[in-house]
Amino acid sequence: MTKLLFSDIDGTLLRKDGTISPTLARKLREMGQAGHGMILCSGRPLDGILLVQSYLESLSIHFPYSYVIANNGALVYDCNEKKAVLEDRLPIELIPRAQALAKQYHVHLQTYTDHEIVCEKETPELLHYQTHVKIPAIFAPDYTKALSRPPFKMLALSLDGSDALKQFRMQIQTALGDGVQTMFSGAGYLEIFSAQASKGNALRFLCDYLSVPVSDSIAVGDSENDIPMLLAAGLGAAMQNATETVKSSAGFITALDHEHDGLAELIDTYIL
Repeated sequence: MTKLLFSDIDGTLLRKDGTISPTLARKLREMGQAGHGMILCSGRPLDGILLVQSYLESLSIHFPYSYVIANNGALVYDCNEKKAVLEDRLPIELIPRAQALAKQYHVHLQTYTDHEIVCEKETPELLHYQTHVKIPAIFAPDYTKALSRPPFKMLALSLDGSDALKQFRMQIQTALGDGVQTMFSGAGYLEIFSAQASKGNALRFLCDYLSVPVSDSIAVGDSENDIPMLLAAGLGAAMQNATETVKSSAGFITALDHEHDGLAELIDTYIL
């Protein structure tokens, strides 16, 4: 029976240095050769995921399906046809409200065009983010002036682990209303996106779109924004380095973390 693996990227597929081990590369190649599929599913914007997709292809890792899930499920993209098959954008009028609140709490806030980060100025948070997600930034005091259409998400970042981001999270929900949700995608990374979007909804949509039974899907991740897809999949798996909340939502927890082939362990146990 073929399986469809929905894998988070940061803290799951990739090590801290942005690479995968030779062991994991071998397991992924074996998966593809056996006819199993893998869908990259991330909070990253599309271009940030396509860079990872290209990296895997450079290692001769190929799968039957060529789709990715970006922006926490707000975008499902067909890489072969180069088109969106599902998208859910934020109302652009919410951006100024979020900007004002971010300034009040001294939180770095960025949004995105289709190919660039949009933020007010270069900050340590932006530079840190760009070490992992290598896409260019443009600077604009009013983000809406840089956007030709509504964005998929906003991202608030904090490097110091202060309470400012938690306080900002409590206030941003009230400020933007029920049409928006917030989830952490990693320590200091607060995602702000449509309340109708989630990795879980995207998983269910893509399984239906590809005529793959949801029962044949496996989802794996490490952060709060992965929980919806862990609950939606036939099997939800948490990495050893996942937060306790994520682990409590999983049917399987790897013994190894993302630095030590935890994903290869999952593939060996449930797919190959």
